[in-house]
Amino acid sequence: MKRYSPAAAQQALLQILDEVNQQQEMVVVTPTDGNDASSVVIVAKHEWEALKAALEAAQQPTQDTGYLDLDKIEWG
Repeated sequence: MKRYSPAAAQQALLQILDEVNQQQEMVVVTPTDGNDASSVVIVAKHEWEALKAALEAAQQPTQDTGYLDLDKIEWG
């Protein structure tokens, strides 16, 4: 996972979009003050949709063990 400052991300936006979409990488943009809690992660839309679906499925009541096995999710 690559990390960028906001200024570097702004300058390299096209490269970042390529990394995310073509190379299936996640990119983190961290504020210059280093506050990781204020960071953002850029992921491809299909990966976001898979994550969102997995979270929604995890919130549904289940008849089985009641947990989501993250190892069984197809990522990218």
